[in-house]
Amino acid sequence: MSAALRSAWQSVVQTKRAYLNPHEDFGRANIFRAALATYIGAFVLFKWNKSSKAAAIKAEQKAEKEAATKAALAKAGVL
Repeated sequence: MSAALRSAWQSVVQTKRAYLNPHEDFGRANIFRAALATYIGAFVLFKWNKSSKAAAIKAEQKAEKEAATKAALAKAGVL
């Protein structure tokens, strides 16, 4: 059991060293970090854009509802 655990741990450590080695100037670590930052930034941007679009749609629906109400009241002669 110990040998299996040790070999699994070694594979994790080797993967970490391959992608997150801070001593490389322009190696895999920097490329990995840049790609990760790009994906996270794109995710945050899409989420922010989605929420702002949702707020704009709600405002538009509210304005349409108010316009329909005013039109109905004007047609009835109340306004």
